[in-house]
Amino acid sequence: MTDSPVQAALLRILALQSAPHVQQPWTDLSGSEWTDLEQTANTQRVGALLHYCLQQAPETCARPPDVVCQSLADTYRQSVLRNLFLATELAELAQALQARNIPSLALKGMHLAHDVYPEIGTRQMDDIDLLVPRALLTEAVQATRELGYITREPMDVETWSADVHHLPRMFNNNNTVLELHWNITWPKDRYALSDLDGLWDRAAPIEGARGQVLGLCPEDLILHLCIHASYQHLFYTGLRPVCDISATIARYGNALDWDALSDRTLDWGWQSGVYLMLNLARTTLGARVPSRVLEALRPDIPEEAAGAARYLLWNITSDAITLPRNMARMWSRGSRREKLRDLAAAMLPNRSRLAKEYALNAGSPFVWFHYPRFVVDLAARNYGAWRSLQQADPDTRRMAVSKNLLMESLYGE
Repeated sequence: MTDSPVQAALLRILALQSAPHVQQPWTDLSGSEWTDLEQTANTQRVGALLHYCLQQAPETCARPPDVVCQSLADTYRQSVLRNLFLATELAELAQALQARNIPSLALKGMHLAHDVYPEIGTRQMDDIDLLVPRALLTEAVQATRELGYITREPMDVETWSADVHHLPRMFNNNNTVLELHWNITWPKDRYALSDLDGLWDRAAPIEGARGQVLGLCPEDLILHLCIHASYQHLFYTGLRPVCDISATIARYGNALDWDALSDRTLDWGWQSGVYLMLNLARTTLGARVPSRVLEALRPDIPEEAAGAARYLLWNITSDAITLPRNMARMWSRGSRREKLRDLAAAMLPNRSRLAKEYALNAGSPFVWFHYPRFVVDLAARNYGAWRSLQQADPDTRRMAVSKNLLMESLYGE
């Protein structure tokens, strides 16, 4: 697909932070186009990064109107304040866990803001993701509860963690959101990671974080960002993880062990997702991903998959983005038998899925009492998208085709 002038300009500006070696001047935009660019950046959760990059841009580059500059400065200021507050919360959590001899590892945003991006406010985030050993998960919950973190529904740690890689969201009196992870992948998924000991062995303290908080090694950080955006969220997370990957590559540069990254990708069965994300980082932001790495990881998937990923990246606000994977697959199927099988998969969840949907204890005998509610909620969420498919809405149909192509590429479904 071809990027619009606004999209192309946004990518060139964002590349100033992570890939200055490919600096390209962007076309001067009209006032309304600069407004659209700002809105696109905010939708993609990279408004603060856009502000930072514009501050680094050469004076010869086109500048947005003052009103856009001021709005972006406000976004950046809010991000700084939010991240400093979350850093304080993280330090408190780390100290409480450390007091119980529970190691903790900050995932994604907290790691990136402290140790990858040039300034703490550059990377916008909303919550705290912490990884702890599964054997210490129950004790970690007790430690966080003493700090005021609670779930909004009853939850049994052992039952929940048997099916899900993190516990339900926890909230404290400041409304800080905490997700306690014991794994970075769904434990029963086909791409599930079993080498958790390796992650912990390679982890190192995060330099900029207060308290004794670990972070993934650079190669594992890139791999986690890739699989989180691809396998776990099917590229719905938009441009921000692409910026994260590009920034991580720029931050560690020649210190990155690309051979180790490639070997782990192949050993863990993450080839398609990692390839698609690294390819996006290289083609959108000029990330220095070695050609030999992409060639080594190139999976046997349709060439159109890269374009489908890019399409979803830019269309995360489309009404059709909520189109369930089963519905996308069902619409793309040829035979009635296959369509009925996919319809059954969508309408007949297993106990674990139903429990997760409503933050229930999967072992409770009352889980199935929520099935009528599930059917009603499913219909309410997806009626519009299904009707658009039936009415031949081009955006919805393209979304269905793109999702189905990516599912086949990632999962072989």
